[in-house]
Amino acid sequence: MLPFLLAEFANLEQVLPLYVRVIGNHAQRHLTRPEGYPAHQLFLSRSGRGVFIIDGQQKIQMTKGTLLLMPADTPHEYYSDDPNEEWDLGFIGFHGTAASPMFAQMNELLLTALPVSNFNQLWEQLESLWHLLHSSGESAYWEASRRVYGMLISILENQYTDRRTGKTTITSSQSNAALQTAVKLIHDHYNERLLMTNVARAAGYSVQHFHRLFVASFGMTPQQYMLQLRMRIAVQLFEDYPSMAVEKVAERVGMDTSYFIRMFKRTYGTTPKQYMKK
Repeated sequence: MLPFLLAEFANLEQVLPLYVRVIGNHAQRHLTRPEGYPAHQLFLSRSGRGVFIIDGQQKIQMTKGTLLLMPADTPHEYYSDDPNEEWDLGFIGFHGTAASPMFAQMNELLLTALPVSNFNQLWEQLESLWHLLHSSGESAYWEASRRVYGMLISILENQYTDRRTGKTTITSSQSNAALQTAVKLIHDHYNERLLMTNVARAAGYSVQHFHRLFVASFGMTPQQYMLQLRMRIAVQLFEDYPSMAVEKVAERVGMDTSYFIRMFKRTYGTTPKQYMKK
């Protein structure tokens, strides 16, 4: 693990086009930033899985080997999504006059979980950057600026190359059609015990490949998509039938009552009964 490192800029903030504010990695715990963070951020998920909630609405599921680019001052919170496994999350917070133009160029890649074929290389660069800044010295910050720029260019090149060659769902009509088949199956059977192995098989992929394609296209896992669908339908049922019992709504969306209540509160910040009172 690389401890949280807050960089000392040596009065170079006004000079460097890119500079690191913070860097590190650890087993991520629940963190809430309602005002966002005053720097652009790059997150790398090395193991486990976790969830980012953007501005209280957009939910992004990160799994092993994915990255997330987040603009400065974006309200968010994030937490581990698996109580049985640590979520090893690396992060770099950076700013500078070149940071916003770079993110503008990478606009399509922002605020989505991106699987990357060169993940190990990016992780090694993060570790190398941490050790560089930990050594201090003014020259380290000039070199850090070059390396952050190199990492961003590497991410942009990787995504562009994969999309151009059809390695991701964005430029592959065949993959998109298969995913639409999977999504239709989820919508048709959301209230049943639907195994994702069967959904992957219906889409024509192995479970692992289907999972990667789904995350790349929707920014969340198939299981998370199913949960969000169930929650939306539950809210609609509460609004259409105010007198319907919580147990009945849970049954209608195919969930055990206690699990339904727990997931509803996690999603909306309130229990179903409190939600109905509002």
